[in-house]
Amino acid sequence: SLIRPFPHTTRMSAYQTLPPVSEATQNMLGGFSSQRRSSLSAVVIGAIVGCVCVMGYVTANWAAAGDLSLSAVGARGVVAPMAMHMQGLRPSMSRDVGCDAIMFGHGINERISKEERRSRRKLSIRKKVEGTSEKPRLSVFRSNNHIYGQIIDDSLGHTLAAAGTVEKVVKEQIADKTPKEQAEIVGKLLGERAKEKGIERVVFDRNGYKYHGRVAGIADGAREAGLQF
Repeated sequence: SLIRPFPHTTRMSAYQTLPPVSEATQNMLGGFSSQRRSSLSAVVIGAIVGCVCVMGYVTANWAAAGDLSLSAVGARGVVAPMAMHMQGLRPSMSRDVGCDAIMFGHGINERISKEERRSRRKLSIRKKVEGTSEKPRLSVFRSNNHIYGQIIDDSLGHTLAAAGTVEKVVKEQIADKTPKEQAEIVGKLLGERAKEKGIERVVFDRNGYKYHGRVAGIADGAREAGLQF
């Protein structure tokens, strides 16, 4: 009964508007809201930094006490280097440090495997090298124990000639040879088979490998047989 309005008072309808607020009041309210937003942002950033510092401190203490090694710590990227710094160690991005971060311009991205890097090089080469009927592609594949060469017409998707160290004829010739000499023998045999098919010119596809050792040996043997690269 105390909050019941007096009979002579009038209620404000929902369709009635409040009196306009002065410009000074609007500026004051806007300043308060911006200050609240900036204060809230500062609190959030401070909380995040504090959590990271606490995690690094705890990790460093555990590692220093011998209860936990840095390589077994699940916190990586920021916390692990911070923990190493607290121990007096210098963080590094070499292979013996278990960090998943990327250092641009320093070393290799550890999150990409060796096979994936070769696959990327292979695709990059295949964008530029393509075999035709007049000038097919000589592609090389090597494993730990064997090496193979193929001459391919990409316009038809056909293999025109091939040779490898798994063939019985080749095994008799490479019994006491070095790996590079074996590759040269395979390349020479591949070149001779290509000449029999009327192939004179080829484009060389190193298949993502370095042009070195056995891969270069196949190219040398094919050139010796008379193929033009």
